This record gives sequence, structure tokens and C-alpha cells, in this order.
Amino acid sequence: MTNETKLNRRYFMKGVGATAVFGSALGSVPVTAAGMGQSSSMSTTINFDDGYDRVDTGSIKFDLIKMFNPGKQLDVGMGIADMDFRTLPQVTAALKKRLETENWGYELPPLDYPANIVSWNKRRYGADVPKGNILNSVGVLDGVLSILNAFGEEGDHVLVNTPTYSSFFTTIHQANMHEAMNEMKLVNGRYEIDWEDFEAQIAGGIKQFILCNPQNPTGNCWSAEELKRMGDICNKHNCLVIADEIHCDFVLDGAKYIPYASLGDEYAQNSISLKSTSKSFNLASHRTGYLFSHNRAHIDKLLKFGHQRLLLNIMGMIASNEALKHGDAYIDEQNAYLTENAKYVEKFCAERIPLIKYNVQDGTYLAWLDISALSEKLDAKNKAIEITAYNVANNVMKTDFFGVESIKKLGTGDYLKEWFMDNARIDINPGENYGKGGEGFMRMNMATNRKMLELALTNIEKAVNAL
Repeated sequence: MTNETKLNRRYFMKGVGATAVFGSALGSVPVTAAGMGQSSSMSTTINFDDGYDRVDTGSIKFDLIKMFNPGKQLDVGMGIADMDFRTLPQVTAALKKRLETENWGYELPPLDYPANIVSWNKRRYGADVPKGNILNSVGVLDGVLSILNAFGEEGDHVLVNTPTYSSFFTTIHQANMHEAMNEMKLVNGRYEIDWEDFEAQIAGGIKQFILCNPQNPTGNCWSAEELKRMGDICNKHNCLVIADEIHCDFVLDGAKYIPYASLGDEYAQNSISLKSTSKSFNLASHRTGYLFSHNRAHIDKLLKFGHQRLLLNIMGMIASNEALKHGDAYIDEQNAYLTENAKYVEKFCAERIPLIKYNVQDGTYLAWLDISALSEKLDAKNKAIEITAYNVANNVMKTDFFGVESIKKLGTGDYLKEWFMDNARIDINPGENYGKGGEGFMRMNMATNRKMLELALTNIEKAVNAL
């Protein structure tokens, strides 16, 4: 072994980024063709119509929801944002091969992993990712939390465009900070930024903004003009852009995803981007993601503040690496299937459930359903108030994921969630979970096979017709 490829314990313990190790210390190790920008992807041989039965597999989407709702029947889980498809065959094959090695000592990640991250972003989106500035993260939110802690202080406010991913609020609170909500406007079926409010809040002293691109739950794939306008305001007022782009591989019906850091150096230098294969290839249980910045000082600051993730779970890194090498056709075929799912939901609602309105969005596999008319017909707001009053008076409890009990208090969205479970036997998420502007909406996961999607919509139709 040459000095160039020698890795010792002391070097690992310094906390350098994974790509600093792979990009320099192992610079002489050859990588695969895919890692050099050539995809070896062929037909995936996946039939998305087959779906995948996840009941009794420990799935949160199906099994945990049933545990939390004893005595209720669940036909289709459509809440948690993961997919009911088999993953890429090459991923499964690589994991099976690794299991044949019956030793689990300290192990290097795949040596071509950083190169394959760079290659995927370049060939799919024309985006340059600096290989030496990539850091691992235990999922995207782990990276977001590290960024908040490194670049902010306790008590800070962090800006988000709402409605937005509900776990952003949890992560902001974990950093002992507060969310600041820039409520978007729904204009002709598409969400737009309230620019006056956006700039006023940032000019008021906000130093970190979490950009969701594509946007969860609305499905917006932001245009270059929109991204630059957000970026110009942030740059003007010294506000760091934290770009969560975990849904970037899901673009529907001819839409386009534009990486924030690809807009130009002035945007790249004042931002940190986060991505993962966890959504794209349904690998969330592996807890593997990555972040990067074109600004090396940002990476150094994260390392200084303790973001040390050099050695993640080896199975997750193997899975992610194989996906990036071989996943092009899988993603293309999957997006085509999800586009047809979205069109199916749009047509079904328009023709058979007029109380629910939905238009196909740009990206993600999440349908943002306007159920305001149904909510009004159910008198959901008053029903939620009545049930909450009863529960408080009679000490009716609920138990959360960690076993903590509390009085069961219902908002309007909580009541609607239970109504869908009781009457349509499906689980979907209340719009209120996603902040200001979420009232009157529900988020429904469409990443399942057509048979299950039809079952869910038919169940809803029957429940609505029974009113």
C-alpha cells in the first residue's frame, strides 16, 4: 500500500469530510465508469403496477398507523412520504452480496461514492457539486439541524415558506429556535411567494432561510427567476439559504427542477444544499444523505461545530452508491408512472369527488388536496371543538411515538384525518401540519400502484356519497 492510499486511525479521528478522504487520500484508486459520469443504467425490470405489500414489515406507513388506531381498518396508507415500490434491483443485489461477508468491523464506504454523487448531479441536472466539499448526514434533517446550530444562535427565527414540510418546525425547535412563516399565495392553482412579506421578514434580522425545492407539500418546482429573487433578497441581507432538495428527482409532466446552487456563484457561495437517495429510491430506512456547499468556509464551520459523519451505516452507503450508479432508467420510469398517477387522481376527483379539488403539481409524489368544501359539509371545525371539549372533560388520552400520554385534542385537520380513517379506511395528513396556509387541505401520498390508488379513491368516493 502506498503512502497515498494509507488511512490511519488518527486521520479518521480528525473529523474530515468523507470526500476529503476519498478525493485526496485515495485519489489513486480507480472508480467505476458510472462514477466518472457514465451511467450503466438499463431497463429497471420493475413493474410499478405490481406495487409491494408492506403490511407486517414494520412499516410506519402501514403498521405503526394501525398500532396507533386500534380497532380501525386501514386499506391504504397514504400519509408517510415513502413509496410502495420495489427499489432498484442493483441496490438489492449489492446489499445481498455485502451480507455474504460475515464480518462487520470498521469499514470504508464505497470509494467511488463521492464521484457518483458528483456524476448524478451533473448528468441529471447539469449541476456541479464540489467533490471535496461533500459531507455525509444521517438523512437531510440531521444536516439541517447541524447547519442551524453552526450558523445561528438559540432564540433565532428561521424563515420557511408555508405550507411547508412539517418536520422543519420540529428541527427548528430542536435547535432552540423559532419558525418564521412566509405564507404563500395560491394564484390560479399555483403557489407564489408573498415577496413583500418575504423581504420584510429577512430584512428584520432573520439569518437563515430553509428553501424546499421542489416544495413539499405544494409540489412547486421553483423557476430560476423565483429562486434568484429569493436568493437576491437573502444575499442582500446576509441570510444563509439552506436548500433542502431531497425531492429533486421527482419531476412530473414535463416540469423542471433547477438546483439552487447552479444559479451562479453569488447564490452558491451563500448556500448549503442537502440531498439524499432516500426518497428517490425508497431507501429512507438506511438513514443516509449528504450535504455540500461551494463555499469551503461553510463546510469547515460545520465540521468545527461537530458535524462528524464520516462513517455512516455501511449498508446505507452501499445502497445509495448503487442507486446513483445505476438508477437513471428507474427514476425516468418511476416519474412517468407517478405522472400518470397524478393525472388519474386529478381526473377521478374532478369527475367523481367534486368536493375534493386537485391539480397535477410540478414535482414530488404528494397530492395537495383542497378539501375545504368537504370540511364545510362535515362541519369539521365545530365537530373538532366538541370532541376536544368532551376529551378534556373525560380525560380521554392519546399516546405518541415515544409512549408519552396527553389529552387527545383535535384540530379541524385532526378531525378530518380521523374521518378519512373511519369512513374511507385511508390515512392522509392534515394540511394544518404544514403551517400557515395549510387549513382546508390534506396531503396524500400517490407513490403506490394504480390498484391501491384506485381503492383509496373509490373508498373516498363512497364515504363522501354516504353523507
